[in-house]
Amino acid sequence: MDKFTLKNIIIISLIAGMFLGILAPVPYLGLAVLFISLLLSAPFVMVYMIMAGILDLTTPKDSIVTGALIGFFTNLTFSGCYALLMAVLASVFYLTTNFFLSAMIINSPIWLIFVFIVFIGVVFAVTNAFSGFLTYYVINYIRDIYESKHPELRQNDYKE
Repeated sequence: MDKFTLKNIIIISLIAGMFLGILAPVPYLGLAVLFISLLLSAPFVMVYMIMAGILDLTTPKDSIVTGALIGFFTNLTFSGCYALLMAVLASVFYLTTNFFLSAMIINSPIWLIFVFIVFIGVVFAVTNAFSGFLTYYVINYIRDIYESKHPELRQNDYKE
């Protein structure tokens, strides 16, 4: 994986995490956004990058590493935005969607919050590595079906 692709993976993951972190404090949407970021951020980012022509998954190892990177960096901005919004909502406006998390964010030392974010980042990386692995096989399955219906477009027959 080259530096350009790695930089694009990180930037798109940070943007996706920020977007999901901003949506997370919404009361009935928050749990769905958490599950999307926990399980589906890697497939969304991978499919977007493949469609844009930025990413090419050639091996299952590439998909696992890419999914883990996407999961970890998505968690960083997701947790950062969520913690910041929850602290502002609880301190300034006295509103909270989750009393336990708001109390933890406001009353915990900053180093403990960073340790918690990194720990959750590892969980996000593992789950998104698995979903990235599944994405690789689903994409190859769809590609095989398409190539069987269109034999003139076989990938192995391309000439450079």
